[in-house]
Amino acid sequence: MKLMILSPYSNAELRTHLKMEDYSGLTNFFVQKLGLQRKVTLIDKAPWVGHLINELEQVDGIELFSVSPQIKMSKSIERFNLNKTTYYFYSSDFSQAARLVGNYSLWKKLETCSHKVREIVDEIRPDIIVLFGTENLTISAPILSLLDYPIICILQTVYHKPERVKYGKPNKMLLQLEAEIVQKVKFFGTGNKSYYELLKYLNPNVSVLEYKWINGKLPQLEIPQKSFDFVNFSFNMGARKGDEDCVRALAIIKRTHPDVTLNLAGGMSPARKDYIKSIISELGLNENVSFTPMFEMKEDMYRHVLKARYAVLPVKMDLISTTIRESMFYKLPVITNITPGTPLLNKEKQCVLLAEKDNINSLANCMLQVLEDDRLSNELAKNAYEQSLGWQMDNKQRVDNLMKILHSVINYYNNGTAIPQELLFNPERK
Repeated sequence: MKLMILSPYSNAELRTHLKMEDYSGLTNFFVQKLGLQRKVTLIDKAPWVGHLINELEQVDGIELFSVSPQIKMSKSIERFNLNKTTYYFYSSDFSQAARLVGNYSLWKKLETCSHKVREIVDEIRPDIIVLFGTENLTISAPILSLLDYPIICILQTVYHKPERVKYGKPNKMLLQLEAEIVQKVKFFGTGNKSYYELLKYLNPNVSVLEYKWINGKLPQLEIPQKSFDFVNFSFNMGARKGDEDCVRALAIIKRTHPDVTLNLAGGMSPARKDYIKSIISELGLNENVSFTPMFEMKEDMYRHVLKARYAVLPVKMDLISTTIRESMFYKLPVITNITPGTPLLNKEKQCVLLAEKDNINSLANCMLQVLEDDRLSNELAKNAYEQSLGWQMDNKQRVDNLMKILHSVINYYNNGTAIPQELLFNPERK
């Protein structure tokens, strides 16, 4: 089987195989003026795809190809082999900049990623393409030029979530892209009932198969000296990740713990940072809150996060965010929000503290509990770490299930064979 994965996957090791270039002074001037500096920083992306690739490399009978966009490449397309995978990267700088037109139809006429990906696919001639996500223009839009191949889209989120409008203005171009993909791609994979229901609302005719995410093996790291009490971190900070909630909850905690500290770590737009700083100043927290920009390498982010005593991750739209899973593995007591997914973390034993979403007092109360009760904090850290190790033991079964899904989609395209019922998502089981 020739299996091609189309995703945003990138890490520092992969980038060493690419010829990169710095932007010219003129380009950097426009980038900064347009407020896009965060978007042109080289950083690790989509580590969950890397976890999957590591597992698939152990499966016999697969030729594995990873295809991803990359900024700052000197060439339009680059190809290299690493371990048992062939990697293709295509330059996405122009297509990313073209998003500024703000019009989906016009952007589709201007963007160049689809042409580059089509060129790669015609060289590979895969038996099946797995797309990760529907919500990224430079990754997902090319799939619309590949509809003559067997395709399954694994959902990272559903951009049409109704609550998205509560935490920021949805990008109309992303909404249009996702709607078009859901209308034109037949097969989707998810393990979440709310995503299933949204897909069926957007297109009742789609087929949804049950996909379970591969759990990654994170690097073992030395525990550094603790530098701050709480950390909230994310690749893309903002209201959906609860940055403002953390700050407002900290103001409550400061009444009884004047020296309490919070670090906000990750990508944040200049406008968002100015807004959060204004709240910090208003609440008298200038000495209590610090900012750390996004790290290029995920491992450096982990080392930074380990400087905190506790992880406060009041996510609003994630089922169970990657940052929660990572913090659990690194034995940080975790405070998060009640979402459709997070209560499952406490199904067998208490692994995280759960606050009511958009309830600052509830969040502050949970933060106070770990701050004042070492026994509780230690128990949470122990239970969470043990659960994270248990997740890794499920990987073989999850890969076996994925292989059945891929073969069934290929058989449907090639022979018209119906997808076995046991592979389809069943909302009644959830």
